Amino acid sequence: MRLVASYYVVLLTLVFVMPAWAGQSPGKLKGTVTSIGPGGGTLFLAGAGVIIRSPVLSSGMMASVTNEQGEFLVSDFAAGEYTITVELQGFKPAVKAITVKPDVTTEVTIQLEIAGITGEVTVEAGGQAIERVESSQQIEINQRQLTYAPLVSEKFQDTLPLVPGVVRGPDGLINIKGARSNLSALLVNSTNATDPVSGESGISLPIDAVQSVEVLSSPYLAEYGKLAGGVTSVETKAGGDRWRYSFNNFLPRLRHRQDPFTGNKALAGIESFTPRLRFSGPLVKDRLVFAQTFQYRFVRTRVDVLPDPQEPPAIVGRRGEVERDTKLESFDSFTEFNYRINTKNDLTTTLSIFPQNNQFVNLNAFNPPLVTPNFRQRGFQLAFNERAFITSNVVLNSLISIRQFDVEIFPHGPRPMTFTPEVNTGNFFNRQDRNTDRIEVLETLGYQPSIRHFFKFGVNVAHTQFDGLHQSFPVRLEQASRTLSQLIEFVGDSLITRNNLETTLFAQDKWMVNRNVTFDLGLRYDREGIADENLFAPRLGFVVVPSDDNRTAIRGGIGLFWGKMQLNVGIFDQLQQRIVTTYGPDGRTPVGPPRRFLNVVGAGKPETPYNVSWNVEMDRQLFSKLTLRLGYSQRDGRRELIINPLEDRRDPTRGILELSNGGRSRYKEFQITGRYQYGESSNFFISYVRSAATGDLNTFNEFFGNFENPILRPNEVSRMSFDAPNRLLVWGNIDLPWKISLFPVLDVHDGFPFSHIDENRNFIGRRNRAGRFPVFASLDMQVQKGFKLRFRGKEYNLRAGVKLFNLTNHFNPRDVQNNIASLSFGRFHNSVGTLVRGTFNIDF
Repeated sequence: MRLVASYYVVLLTLVFVMPAWAGQSPGKLKGTVTSIGPGGGTLFLAGAGVIIRSPVLSSGMMASVTNEQGEFLVSDFAAGEYTITVELQGFKPAVKAITVKPDVTTEVTIQLEIAGITGEVTVEAGGQAIERVESSQQIEINQRQLTYAPLVSEKFQDTLPLVPGVVRGPDGLINIKGARSNLSALLVNSTNATDPVSGESGISLPIDAVQSVEVLSSPYLAEYGKLAGGVTSVETKAGGDRWRYSFNNFLPRLRHRQDPFTGNKALAGIESFTPRLRFSGPLVKDRLVFAQTFQYRFVRTRVDVLPDPQEPPAIVGRRGEVERDTKLESFDSFTEFNYRINTKNDLTTTLSIFPQNNQFVNLNAFNPPLVTPNFRQRGFQLAFNERAFITSNVVLNSLISIRQFDVEIFPHGPRPMTFTPEVNTGNFFNRQDRNTDRIEVLETLGYQPSIRHFFKFGVNVAHTQFDGLHQSFPVRLEQASRTLSQLIEFVGDSLITRNNLETTLFAQDKWMVNRNVTFDLGLRYDREGIADENLFAPRLGFVVVPSDDNRTAIRGGIGLFWGKMQLNVGIFDQLQQRIVTTYGPDGRTPVGPPRRFLNVVGAGKPETPYNVSWNVEMDRQLFSKLTLRLGYSQRDGRRELIINPLEDRRDPTRGILELSNGGRSRYKEFQITGRYQYGESSNFFISYVRSAATGDLNTFNEFFGNFENPILRPNEVSRMSFDAPNRLLVWGNIDLPWKISLFPVLDVHDGFPFSHIDENRNFIGRRNRAGRFPVFASLDMQVQKGFKLRFRGKEYNLRAGVKLFNLTNHFNPRDVQNNIASLSFGRFHNSVGTLVRGTFNIDF
């Protein structure tokens, strides 16, 4: 409650004391391309290629195409100076400079002259344009898709698996282009939003505050760095020129249970309650715009937990039921002010608060409630982004971000965590209490000297301070007879501290050689305090449009990408040391003396991992509404951080737990994607991806991430845990008559690989080669009906609908008994059946 009260104090301060800290809301650009027709009349030109350039745009350029009325429309344009180039076969290119103003639709008419002697021109309109200037493969999830897609957690992260090449792994984390989740980058309004300690996503936003989610799987622009996978870029939604309100999902979902004696169903509390509220509008007309979004989530998720026959029920609820739920409670708030200082300056201020409590994390078939950890998160992110239009072709962006991110991970009790061939017992072995503060400054300068070049220069400085507690408790490994096989104990100081200073410089040029060829050229420099290295990363991207019909584009590139150095890597030598004692068959007699493992960094200090990525793809507009994409991409990782336990053969009491840069990984992908667009807002996607993800398995975060794994075995190179060679993905947002919207998602892919282990938890055969889970197949869908309601002279927009998950009730197990000493060896568990969720939304 104190956190919420503090939030409202900050909010009121921002509203009434600091209104000069904010930026303008976007405008729109509507254009018409014409020519002089026979008899002197106006001829509206369809299929004309439109290229828009400005330093205001993050990439410097964007492209569109005119419809059958010769029109093009671009929404959410920031105010500023733009240059529009229009080209169409048989006509002379035309260039026009315009000024876009906030909160209004800027209209422009561009007339093309017939170019001397021309051949026949055939144009089909009404479909989507082929992207002509971006070399990076980009997939954008827009606001409409965020609203209508069946998102199980109602978070923007749920939309990422809609992108080919992005898969949710067996641990529930998102893997982009074969990279582990902690190796990708997350940006919110250009601000780093990852956890500096673990590298995982470090922010939770109300979904109604999100304008768009863009995934760049091959980000060749030099402004993107500190990643091994892709970039997820989130843009938030600003307020508009009138007040708007929305209230969503305000009805709780109740849980019922069946009485074992009477068979009657009785109320068993609330299963979930996920209300969302947003209101936005102008505080000062044409000057100051405000938006506030709240999202509260209380969710209980039932998990198929196997009982331990040798222990009483772990946790018993008020009604006498054994607890089998994970529990999530979170409160996300996002505040945004947009203030127009003058015609050349604007300022945006955002404040995000995201406390979260998660009980019984990673509850599964073999880890009953008391074995699982709890997760508590507290944090905020305050950002100021000022944009100054120095001249018509120069813009300076200044961003300051202040971030606090505190995490506590703790067990349910003091009992040793015990691994058995059947079901694990005891309490989680690790406790973490982390306090992290980060301040970041980013300056970027965009300069467009001509219509063929857009330069962007940037400098980024960030300082992170981290301290806290990291304490581990005894771990027991027991055989099928419940005799002790191995005991792992931890000794040493549990206090940890580390800071890091990061510096980045970059320069890039989007060079349009001619109307058919565009290059992205860039160089990036990074330095940070843990590895203390000077890192240079050259980048090259290209787009070639081989014909004048604008139906085909070939794009690709190659780049060197240096990874990010997480703070938990920097405190490895501060962690407690482990003492391992191995016992004989009787469980009482040690087979040797206890062995103490020293935490050692192989080269004295860790080095920064890197990868070389390249891709080539072709987009082809087969028909006016159908586009096909064929592509191949490859990523080769080097110097990746791995953990290996090494025994000292000369001294049986000593060992080394080595952190080294000896890891490698490789990801190869072939993709074929089709997109069919009909109407103004209906799209249908189908894609097939053939891929292979291999690499070293003892990665650092696998054992020292948020939820640690105490059992270390020698490293191997094999399939990644999230490797899914074949994946078919189909989804679309479909508008039907009577204001009915349909959004189906079909995801089918190979099951993830797993290993076999013995009763001492040693691997049998090669890791991740024992088999695969059954084929995963899930058909999800959201159906909504929109209608209007008038009340007291005011019109309200209402949407009611239903979400369906795993509509076919396909068996998608999440756990497998891989211990050969278990009586249920080889059995799969924990599939989620068909889920039905109602939705109800009010907008006015």
